[in-house]
This record gives sequence, C-alpha cells and structure tokens, in this order.
Amino acid sequence: MDKLKNKKSLLKKTVRISILAVICAICIYNIVEMFVRMDDGKGPVQTLNYGWDVTFRSEEYQGVDLRTFSFENTGRLDEVVLSCTLPEQLPEDSMLVVYIHYYDVRVLLDGVQIYEADTDRVDKGLELGGGFYAVDLGSGVSGKNLEIIIRAGEDKAFSSLRSPEIWNADSFWQDFASENITNLALSFFFMIVGMAMLIMAFAQELRGTFAFADTVRFTNLSLLATTFGIWIFTGMHLTELFTNDIFTKVVLNYYSFYSLPIFFIGFHFETGRFKDEKGIKQARRRNIIMGTAWLIGVLFMAFVIYRHTVCGESLRKYLTIAHIYDAVVVAYLLGIRIHDLVHGVNRHLISAYVTLMTGAAALVDLVRYNYFNKFSPRGSAGFTMSTLYIVMIFFVLSLFFDYMSNTVRDAREEERIGIISKLAYTDALTGLNNRQATERFFDSVDAGSEQYIIVQFDLNDLKKANDTYGHEEGDKYIILFADTLKHIFEGKGYIARNGGDEFVYVMIPKLESDRKWLEGRLKDLNAILSNKDTGHSGLKMSTAYGAYDSIDGEAKKIRDGLRIADARMYEMKKAMKAGR
Repeated sequence: MDKLKNKKSLLKKTVRISILAVICAICIYNIVEMFVRMDDGKGPVQTLNYGWDVTFRSEEYQGVDLRTFSFENTGRLDEVVLSCTLPEQLPEDSMLVVYIHYYDVRVLLDGVQIYEADTDRVDKGLELGGGFYAVDLGSGVSGKNLEIIIRAGEDKAFSSLRSPEIWNADSFWQDFASENITNLALSFFFMIVGMAMLIMAFAQELRGTFAFADTVRFTNLSLLATTFGIWIFTGMHLTELFTNDIFTKVVLNYYSFYSLPIFFIGFHFETGRFKDEKGIKQARRRNIIMGTAWLIGVLFMAFVIYRHTVCGESLRKYLTIAHIYDAVVVAYLLGIRIHDLVHGVNRHLISAYVTLMTGAAALVDLVRYNYFNKFSPRGSAGFTMSTLYIVMIFFVLSLFFDYMSNTVRDAREEERIGIISKLAYTDALTGLNNRQATERFFDSVDAGSEQYIIVQFDLNDLKKANDTYGHEEGDKYIILFADTLKHIFEGKGYIARNGGDEFVYVMIPKLESDRKWLEGRLKDLNAILSNKDTGHSGLKMSTAYGAYDSIDGEAKKIRDGLRIADARMYEMKKAMKAGR
C-alpha cells in the first residue's frame, strides 16, 4: 500500500513538473515571437541572395540563389568565384559587407580589384577567422559587375556561403548596430552582470560573509554569465563594431564556448547543510561525479589551448568532442534536478527549474546544430539559435536570486548555530568560557605539542558575600572578579569559570618573557583586587591561586597539570587563612 502511494505521489509530482515545463516553454516561445514581430525586416540593408554566377572546380553555375546553394568536400585552396550585376537604386555611397568563414577574399568591380583580405595568411597556411569585412564601393556602382573570389584556408572550411549585403556607407556602423541591438544588449547584459557578480563574490570572500563553497558557486555563476556574454558578442559578429581583428575574435568565441560547461558544473556543486546522513552521502557522490567532469573539462580546455597555441591546430577540430562533453554534462545535471524535484528535495527549487529550462534549450540547440552541420546541404550556416539567449536571462537572474536567498539562509543558520554554540560553551553570568568549553580546550592542548602554563584561582569570601549581602551581591562580586581577570591578562591566553568560585587561566608561552610577564601579573593580582570597590566596606576581594608550568615535566596531560595547580592553590589558601 505504501509503495502504491509513493508511486502515485511520484506520478503527481512528475505531471506537475511537466505541466510547469510546458507553461515555461510556451511563455518563452511567445517572448521570442514578440521580438521577431518587433523586427519588420525593413532595414537599411539589401541582401544579394540571387542572380549569382558561381565557378567552383571548373564547374559553372548560373542564376544561383546563395541561400540554397551548397558545396561538397571543400579542400584547402579550393577557389570559388562569384559574380553578379549590382542592382539598381543602390545608396549614393555603397558599402559591401562580405561574410567570411575560414577563407580569404578579393573583391573586383568591373574587373578592377578594389579590396583583398587575408590572402597572405592563406598563402602561408596561417589560421583564419570568421566574421565580415566592410568594403567601401564608392558612389555610382549600380549596374556594375561585382566579382568576389574566395579561397578556402583549410579543409571543409565551408559548405555554403552567406549572401553579401549592400549598406549605406555613410551610416553603416550605426545601422549595423541598430539591426543587432538585441544581441548587443544581451551580450553587454551578461558581461556586465557577470563582472558585477564576480566583484560581489570577491567582496563576500574578503568579508567572510558566506562559506567558501558558496562563494565558489557564486564565482562560477558570474564567470558563466560573463563567458556567455563573450560568446554572444563574438559569435554574432559584434566585435567588428570595434575591431577588424576577426582572428582573435574567433579564438575568444571557441574558448568561451569550450569553458561554458566548466562554469555550469561549478555552480551546481552540492553545498550547505543536509538533514540526514543519506543526504550527505548523496551530495558527496554527486560532487565526486561533477568534480570528475569538471576536471575533465579543465584538462580538455588546457589541451585545446596547447594544441592551438603551440601546434597551430584549428579550434574547430575539437568542436564535436566539446558538443559530446556538453551534452553529457547537461544531461547529467538535468537528471539530478529532475530526481530532486520528483522526490521532493527542494533545497534549490529555483535553481532546479531554471536548470531544466536552460539545459533543455541547450540540448535542443546542440542537436539542431549537429543536424544542420551533418545533414543540411548548407551545413552549419543554416543553423540559428532558438530560445537559448532568452532562457539564459532567466537562468542567470534566477540563479542569482536563488544563490543569494540560499546563502543568506545558510548565513543565518550558521549565525543561529553559532549563538547556540556560544551559549552552550559560555558562562551565563560572567561571559567567560564555562566548564564544557574548558574540557574542549584541554583536549586541543593535549592534541598539540606546545608548552603551557595553567593557573587555578579560588575567589575568597564568596560565601560571605552571599550570606551577608545576598546572592545578587554575590553575583556582582563574581562578575567584578571575572572582569578584573580579563583586564589583568589583557586577552592573552584562555580564561574560564569552571563553576562557583573556581576560575582557570591557561597561557601558551612563545617566549621566556611571557613567563616573566605572567609571574608579574600574578604577583600584583591581590594588590589590584584589594583596591576594587565591592560596594561593601566589610568585603575586600582577594584570591588564592596555584600555577603549573608544563616545562617542569611533572604532568603528562593538562588535566594532571590542573590537579597540581589546584593543590598549590589550596596550599596558598591555607596560608592566607593562617595569616589573618
């Protein structure tokens, strides 16, 4: 019966999670559609899609539409010649935008070369990049013959070509930025938010606000946001607004993509308190798996950087491996979050839901990219991201608030436990350490190998204070003595009240002068106490004490030393009574 109930409960939870996921997907789809509707497609650009004559490997193709045309098995130094007649009604001053993908480019107008880029890099076999070059065509170019010649810089550099575009040269950069304002805003959003969170993480660690493990998680989240912003910025050809260095841009794009799963794992390490031993073991097991995956990612990243910088290998060579690694990592994290939701483990509820959303969107795009790359005639050029950008906004912001709420909760729990612990090991009357704290301290001294000096005190006339003036005055008498000890020993060493009129002091001497200092403090102690105002002329404060120095070697353990100090204290007490 219990098993049946559990199965029904799990089924209900699974259904609720599925419904919520569908609702989230619908909302995200509608948001994306809204952005699409906002773009009416009537921008300041003319795209030269069709009417091209193409020459490739001695084969000629006429009237080609570049949106559907594709190449098979391109090899290094394969040349493609594109030519067309420029349309009428072009801007007064026209700007040609040529998108490149690991090939060089030459532009000719009516047979005269007006531009070339990266031909020397192709000749030398150097690494190429991807992006676009803006070529100023000048004025009055309508009806002229445009010829674009490209050479592949490496094998399988491209399987299709993105259509060139004509812009108004006078306002090209402003218009291009306006056309890409959404991607520009998203990239800056992630980078700025990520850097701000990174500063917060360092500030928290310096102030010791949260536990180190929580700071590590927050740092990974901030790096994830920053890296994702860099990935968008470099992948959507936005760096060309600021620099023509498309080679460094491509390197940054690949490095950021390869490092994203590392930070994604880093944020999802299990931290915090768990209710039972089972939860602790489960968290430890997950952290071992995620730690292994994280280490593999770091080693893979280091290997790719080495092969690229030292051996000159293309970063694209390892893209398939990166995709497999990403898919395994995301699938594992999705699996544990679904497990936690189904079984009611809701410590990171927000994190679980947004991880499901982001992970699902990432997996979908990974599958779509590889489908286009392997099976589409146009290859990866036919791929466009779906909802990952929008989902990542929810992801970063939601995880930020989830992290803050959980870490604040943990900090409060630590504070509460600290208060309880302090109460458990603090003498309520004097604020000194109590007997329980002393026992723990003694254990730590015995566990170490340092020398110590222990002093046992017995406050004289406490019974007289209680019997003559009442217990309230007796308490004041004890507090005055405790405050005097704290003042005399200046915070050097350990002071405790072990109960009633008994107090203990322990010093860990570092220098011989420490022993002389303590000897002087004890010598002056009773003279200082006798001048204390107890509030009653018939009550003068004094104490008997006995000390033991571990350098004498009589006691093996500190508790044995305490017994020796206690015996010496009673000898002093007898002497004081005899001298009255």
